[in-house]
Amino acid sequence: MSKASILIVEDEFIIAENLSATLEELGYHVVGIAETVDTTIRMIKENAVDLVLLDINLNQAVDGVEIAHIINTEFAIPFVFVTAFVDATTIERVKHTHPYGYVTKPYSEVDLNIAIDLALSRHSQTINQNTLHNPSDDTVYIKTDKGLKKIRICEILWIEAYDYYSFVHTSSEKILVTSTLKELEQKLNNNIFVRIHRKYTINLNHIERIVGNQVEIGKNLIPIGRSNKEEFLMKIKLL
Repeated sequence: MSKASILIVEDEFIIAENLSATLEELGYHVVGIAETVDTTIRMIKENAVDLVLLDINLNQAVDGVEIAHIINTEFAIPFVFVTAFVDATTIERVKHTHPYGYVTKPYSEVDLNIAIDLALSRHSQTINQNTLHNPSDDTVYIKTDKGLKKIRICEILWIEAYDYYSFVHTSSEKILVTSTLKELEQKLNNNIFVRIHRKYTINLNHIERIVGNQVEIGKNLIPIGRSNKEEFLMKIKLL
């Protein structure tokens, strides 16, 4: 079994290095250490990251809790907070990010290893349960707050990121799904669906026209992000 790749987000050098050494001893692969939100995002994009260990106080405007929200929205990677903060206010903020674990400093090697192992296991189960594809009739089961809902893949017009949830748009309804945009993309056919914006993935078969930097689907104009435009145009050429 390959090693899980872990990114450390910690601004104190000695703590970060000790944590990195501990992880390596436990058999994990440390892809790097980030101190800021920009570095965190860049490292996630450049590496296959399986888990993020997040400190909360990073001595900057954007702290670990806010970075957690970004990870939920953009990357759908499990994260575990490793922090000395245990006050009620911080815990309340953390709840809304739905972390996969919370390890308090000073931590023990055993507690850290258990938290990481459980987080990776839970994330794997979540991916398998959130979207169950039935190839026989080209349908998909999506997890909503009311249970699993079955819809035909061809009926999906576009998917919209909504915090750590998503909205699936069809011609007849807008469905709130308890999965991130990234998690849904992993289960859908990437020859049909393409991310055109950090918040939107569209079904290429439902494009009516392209207007400037927008796509029209079902009389709705959806923006094309600058960083996604090249991939989108390549997909269009394949049709």
